Order: sequence, then C-alpha cells, then structure tokens
Amino acid sequence: MRNVLLVSIFVTIFAAGFSAHAKIPKKSLTSCAAFPTHTAIGNTLQAYATANPGITDFFSIGTSVEGRELWALRVSSSPGVESAEPEIRIIGTIHGNECMSVTTVMSIIDWLINDYGSGGLADDLIDGTEILFIPLVNPDGYMSYTSAPLFKSDRQNANGVDMNRNLGFGWVAGGPYPFSEPETIALRDVSQNNSFNLGLTYHTDAPYVNAAWNYKPHYPLDDVLFDDIGYSYKGISSYNVVFGWDWYAISGDVNDWSLGTQGTFDWTIELISDTDPQWSIHGPGVADFLAWALVGAEGIVTDANTGTPLFARISIEPEGEPVFTDSDLGDFHRILLPGTYDITASANGYQPVTLTGVTVPLSGTIQVDFELYPGGSFDAISINRMTMPQEIPTTVYQFIGYDNETLTSDALGPPDNLFYSMSPGGTITLDMGMDTLVSDIVGPDINVVSGTGSSDPIEIWVSNDQDGSFVQIASGTGDVTGDLNGSGFSSIRFVRIIDTGSGTFNTAYAGYDLDAVENISLGGDIDTDSDTDTDTDSDTDTDSDTDTDSDTDSDTDSDSDSDSDGDTDTGDDAGSQTFKPGTSGCGCEIGDTRGHSSPLAFYLDLFTD
Repeated sequence: MRNVLLVSIFVTIFAAGFSAHAKIPKKSLTSCAAFPTHTAIGNTLQAYATANPGITDFFSIGTSVEGRELWALRVSSSPGVESAEPEIRIIGTIHGNECMSVTTVMSIIDWLINDYGSGGLADDLIDGTEILFIPLVNPDGYMSYTSAPLFKSDRQNANGVDMNRNLGFGWVAGGPYPFSEPETIALRDVSQNNSFNLGLTYHTDAPYVNAAWNYKPHYPLDDVLFDDIGYSYKGISSYNVVFGWDWYAISGDVNDWSLGTQGTFDWTIELISDTDPQWSIHGPGVADFLAWALVGAEGIVTDANTGTPLFARISIEPEGEPVFTDSDLGDFHRILLPGTYDITASANGYQPVTLTGVTVPLSGTIQVDFELYPGGSFDAISINRMTMPQEIPTTVYQFIGYDNETLTSDALGPPDNLFYSMSPGGTITLDMGMDTLVSDIVGPDINVVSGTGSSDPIEIWVSNDQDGSFVQIASGTGDVTGDLNGSGFSSIRFVRIIDTGSGTFNTAYAGYDLDAVENISLGGDIDTDSDTDTDTDSDTDTDSDTDTDSDTDSDTDSDSDSDSDGDTDTGDDAGSQTFKPGTSGCGCEIGDTRGHSSPLAFYLDLFTD
C-alpha cells in the first residue's frame, strides 16, 4: 500500500508540473452570464441569414439533451446547393464553461460576411469554399454555467458527459459509449453528410494551437504539413504549436475522430483568455489558417463508363493521411504542400488508379480527376469508429513508451500485408460502403484477414446501423470468415472487430493484426467489361455550377435502422460499454463598411450588458 501511495503522489506532483502552460482546470470566469444567451446567439445567426440570403443558410443540426437547438450557419456563395468545393467546419463551446469560444466563432462569421465584396480573402473563401459554423455545441452546459455553475454540470452536457471525450475514435470512457449524446450524434451526422477537409474547434484557456493526435504519442503522417498549418495560425503570437498528446493526452475528441474517420484536418485552438477576445491574434490567425483550404490537389472521381460520382478513398505518396470524396459529387480536396506526389483513388468494386508525378503548385490547386473502371474488390472503405481499452496518459507513457505505431487506415482496402494491430480489449468498426452492403448468400459473407496470421482471438459483430444493435456472427484467430445466416440481417453495412486477447497493451503488436475485411457476398467484381487501369489526368475544371443537391446535412440518416430481430446481442448503446478481454456479449466499445448588415452590433450589446 505504501508503494502504491508513493507512486500516486509522484504521478500527481509530476502531472501538476508537467507543462509550463497546462490546461487551466478552473476557469477565470465563474459563469457565462456576461455572454449572450443561447436564444440571443440563435437570433444573431438568423439575423445574418436574413440580411445576407445569397451567402448564408441558417438551420439546426439537432437538439441538446434539454431540447435546445444546435444552431448552424453555412457561409458560401451557393449555400443551398451541393457544390464541388472544399468544405470547412468551425465549432465552439463543446465545453459549456468555455464561454469565449462562442464569441470567437461569431467574430469569424462577422469578419467573413462584412469583408465579402472587398476583393480579399473573404471573397476567395466564400466564393470558393463552404464553411459551416456551429458556435455552440453544448448549449445546456453553457446555459447552466450562466445560471447555476455550482449546482449543475457546465463543462459537460446535461447528462454530465464531457462531449470532447465522447466521439468514436480512440474512445475510452467519455460517456457510457461513443456517441451516447444527442449533441455528438448531431455533430457526427452533419460531418458524415458533408466532406470537411479542414476544421477548427475552439476551447479555453491555454496558449495552444493543437493538432492530432491527442490520444497517442505519434504524429500524423502529414506532420510537416500540420506544423506549417499550425504556425500559420500562430503567426507572431506567443501561442505554442503542438501535437496534442505532447501536452495534454485525451481520448475520444473532435480532432482525432475527424482525422481518423473522415480525413478532416481538424485543429483545436485553445484561447488563452476567457475575458479578452484577442481578435488581433485570432483574426489574422484564422484568415491564414482558412487559406489552406485553397491549396493542394483536388478533383472528381467518377465511373469511367457512366460518369457517376463515386465515394472513394484518396491516398497519397509520400505517405499521408487518407481523405475521402464527397459521395454526392465525387469531389475531393486534399491539402498538400508544394511538391510532387503519387495520388491513388480507390472505390469499392472498381480498379484503383494511381496518377504519378502530380505536381502541386506553389499556390492554388492542381485539378486531378479520376475515371475508374469496374472490376475491383469489395472491402472496408472507411473507419466508422475505434475504441481503446485504456488511455495512454502522457505522465506514464513518456517513460514506458507506447510502441504500437500501426495505423487504423491500414485495415482498409484489399489485403496488402499492411495492417492495424489492435489493442487487446479494443474494437474497430469498419464501413463496408453505403452502396456495397454485405448480403447474406450461401456460405461465408465476409472474410476478416490477418496480416500476420495472428494468433490473437477476435469476435466479429455486424449491423446495418452504426447506432443499432450489433450481432456476433463469428470468432477465431488468423483469417476468420463470417456468415450472416441466422443473424437476423439480410444485409449489413458495419463490421465490428473485437480483440478478445490478453496481450501487453503498449507493445508493438499486442493484438490482432487486421489487414482487411473482404465483402465475399459481392464476389469481387461489379463488371468485367474493362480491365484497363486508365490513368486519366484530365484538366477539365469541374466547378460547382451543376450541383443540384441542397442541404444534405440534415442529420436523419443514422438512427432509424435499429435492428428488431429479437436477438439478445447489443450494440454500442446498450448498458456498460467496458469490454473486458476474454469476455463476450456486448459488441461494444464572428463594421459594416461595404453594405452588409452587421448583427454583431446587437450581439456585442448583449455581451456588455
């Protein structure tokens, strides 16, 4: 007991002094009472939309636990039309007691709208991108901190859940299970229904510009690019540019989930002050940051025979994090530094195409379109979520190390001897594709491929709904096949692999080495009329004029398919979600000089009241 106490004291003392700029546990404000109410924020956003209908769209992405609307404002030259443009997401106050983050997001909106027409960056951004603003993700906690911070949750939502630990990538224990909260579900759904290539999440209060990864002590594959993006926001300020784990390890946050499942380069900006907006820092910072959305490589991926847009994974060499096309228009926008790259487009049921020697210019973008021919395999196309059995705290693992450097993205696509080594007791859920479901045929329907013939045991669980019940269909070691027969499902979209082994958590290959999940039921090919792997480098500029889909971000798609087959197996939303190795049964895991109206005057009046 004495030794345990000494270790506890050491860790506590070390943790307290670990960073010269540690996250301030107690905010300098005792409430958000000096800031506008949730209703006032909604009214301000509505006023922007009313005054500027040609470049704004005001709507709600969902409701909070207590029924408050999660207001959003899209700013674009074509706000009600799906366009082949880069998409950006900017959010604030996922923690209810971080009041200044709302003001910062509102300030960015005001700058963009009121500078539009000046011939500057605001024109480039509004004409060339779509920017979605969600200033107040946690209205219940925010309003609680306004009225009674001593008696009710404020950082958390009304359920007492820290929502920046509740997203499904690297999740450990933020809430009963990943996406247990209506606010995080709404954020997830609006993100899945769009294709954000860049994101900002505002917090307080510490002097940091923070990038993924936050849950593990490894840098993203694009670490040099991430550094450059971060330093562009920092400018000449005293802020520190960091990769998250190096100063404040967390799990289940927005940054990691965005990059790990969506390919969104999402950043956390920790505002150093709860009382001073510091627009002289954050105005230039956010302008330089957002300009990154307009550089790199972009294009459209289509079926070579029909011209149909495809949902595809875009891979980069030298190796970088994969990104994905927008499924409606097939467009992708990959931020890249100037240089020469090989770019590959892969889609289920199509032969992948690699364009070599693509030169990204010193400014602007290069158009790189792909036409894919049918005839490829059907495999897991994207990561839906990933959970860990425990956190990787900086105070411990900087000493003992965390050697598992495998990538979740290496579990995607066909078998290639690249694999993701799972954590014992961890889970990974893969999306087999909206249009390429696994169907129940005679015999096995899926094949889970181990990259090493792994002896670590796994269970295979399946569902047709990411929020629904998952049913176990197989278990084993090495390559494991699964059959939907008897599961109650005629087809499924999501496959969850649970590592039930007992390896050492922090070692390099502690768990099951997952190379691929193959959809046997579709037989491997859509068609065989062409096996020509055509490298198409068309420079045709396909901008956004022909897009017809409007408002695809209505978040209604993910929670209506619950399985009612009567099985006793449960999904992520059932009971305790702490999966114990070797057990079974849960399947878990902001003036106006150019004629634009400025509602911010109304907003600031409320702020100073």
